[in-house]
Amino acid sequence: MKKFLVLLTAALFSGTMALTPANAADTDVFTNILESMDQTICSSPKKLLPFYKKNAVLMSDETRINLEEQVESYERMIAEFEEMKCSTTRTTLGGKVGDTVGYLIVDEIVNVSSRLSTDDRQHSFCNYVFEKEGARWKVALQQCASLPDYTIDPNDDALYYFHNPVY
Repeated sequence: MKKFLVLLTAALFSGTMALTPANAADTDVFTNILESMDQTICSSPKKLLPFYKKNAVLMSDETRINLEEQVESYERMIAEFEEMKCSTTRTTLGGKVGDTVGYLIVDEIVNVSSRLSTDDRQHSFCNYVFEKEGARWKVALQQCASLPDYTIDPNDDALYYFHNPVY
């Protein structure tokens, strides 16, 4: 699946938008959008909706995600977990900003913790495609593939093998 995503991403942008390493200044606009989204997820998930195009496609591994259902899921998590905290560590691997379309390819680790539960970490390789709608960039495609979280030591986490499945 991971190789498929890399090949798909390269094929998508092989014409006018070649897959090349991004200069930070070139893709800062997209990084800033993702950081704004990160700040919204754990406090007001409904505020995520304006960041996405109406017909946006969200994929997690091989599953298509409905944005409205995802927002409801975040809201349930906020209601169930006390003192929920979210953080995202993201490394930009590539990207390009065009006149009306751009993309950002990242390695990201999302960590959700609360007073009542253990940490939930998700390590992913993600491809975000942005389209300009008026003067504003919006996410048109969010495609993430799970990766093992190498920062977790088997001795430190009872869910190590859940987080790091053997393929």
